[in-house]
Amino acid sequence: MKPTVLVIDDEKTFRIVAEEALSAEGFTVTTASSGQAGLAAWQREPCDLVILDRHLPDTDGIAVLETMTRESRERGVDTLVVVATAYADVASAVQALKLGAFDYLSKPLQLPEFLVTMRKAIEAKRLRAQVRQLTGRTQAAMGDLVVGKSAAMQKVIDMVDKVAEAPDTTVLIQGESGTGKELIADLIARRTRGRKDGPFVEINCASVPESLLESELFGHERGAFTDAKTQKRGLFEEADGGTLLLDEVGEMPMATQAKLLKVLEEMTFRRLGGTRDLSVNVRVVAATNKELADEVERGAFRLDLYHRLDVFHIRVPTLHERPEDILPLATHFLERFATRMRKPASRFAPETERLLLAYDYPGNVRELRNVIERAVILSTREVIEPDCIVLSGPARAVAAGSAATPASPAFFALELDPGGRPPDLEGLERAYIARLLAFVGGNRTAVARLLGVSYPTVAKKIADYGLG
Repeated sequence: MKPTVLVIDDEKTFRIVAEEALSAEGFTVTTASSGQAGLAAWQREPCDLVILDRHLPDTDGIAVLETMTRESRERGVDTLVVVATAYADVASAVQALKLGAFDYLSKPLQLPEFLVTMRKAIEAKRLRAQVRQLTGRTQAAMGDLVVGKSAAMQKVIDMVDKVAEAPDTTVLIQGESGTGKELIADLIARRTRGRKDGPFVEINCASVPESLLESELFGHERGAFTDAKTQKRGLFEEADGGTLLLDEVGEMPMATQAKLLKVLEEMTFRRLGGTRDLSVNVRVVAATNKELADEVERGAFRLDLYHRLDVFHIRVPTLHERPEDILPLATHFLERFATRMRKPASRFAPETERLLLAYDYPGNVRELRNVIERAVILSTREVIEPDCIVLSGPARAVAAGSAATPASPAFFALELDPGGRPPDLEGLERAYIARLLAFVGGNRTAVARLLGVSYPTVAKKIADYGLG
């Protein structure tokens, strides 16, 4: 994607020269002849870079710079501003730089110096974006992965450290949805010797239409197909010197699998419509929630590609397999969301902890994170109570002596009165609802779901029977 530049200057000749020079360098350029027009254009569609005249006919360029700097912070926009003027002086330069300008140039501009400054600005913006991405992803990966101390996850982290010492080895990460395969891939990228400062690029093979997947991976030349208006670099090129994650690789079409195999073997490829081979230096990490060996058996995945990808295998355990990580992860997510939402929630009630431990989490860590986020939204108190925990299915009974579940005969065992008589229908209903409440840790929403009735109906029954 071409970098975008907005030139704000009242001199028509300067605007024309700047636009021609920048367009020839591959920039997309728009221009404005006044401060207000330029500011309005930027507010409608923020760009990568602004070239701003210090003295404009309707306003001071410094005032425009102040507004852009303030609104960039408020809107989370990263626009670099280069101030240019024929009235350059040290005081003005210092003022512009203090207000957030990237650089300050004097008119008349020397074209080579001007273009060098533009290239530096775009490179600085790219590096800033990369630093933000890497910082955010690495913090998330480390936070979500290392909070738990289970032996199962420690084994995974140990394997990450081992493969990080082999920067060219292809890695296959297998695990159920929501287990954190993408975070494991990111951790590998950030710890790999010789690649940790390189780009980390990812693509979900299941989310890209088959007709576009090859173009996304390998790029295309202008005119390669009907909509190819310009040349496009593929993700292999974007990941050069770093790591490429092929997420959900089991969904890749067979035709693309054949081309991927060639790239993995030779690290060369051609863009669609291209006539020359391009070489790259990329470590490929593939992730899947499928058993690729089974996909090979049924003819949906190439055997040779499977062997080429599965050089170093990492299996990510489900959350059900590492229950000792549930509460540490839940506390980690609680702190994160309470801080983000500025809510008072800081701990779980004991009953809530028992309820969290009793659930199987078919959606794994992702589901636990969603459960805690909802709980923080619902809670208005410092302590998260069970009624704030919304689960998609029933919890398991985990208290001592409570192994009965709604599907087991023990759950329906009758409690006779002192005279040896069974309870009446009302007594049976009360006992059943009481056991369901105990089973789900007091979660009335879960009781309603199990009974197949509305929440108000359950709430009324609980009140009528004095159970809540």
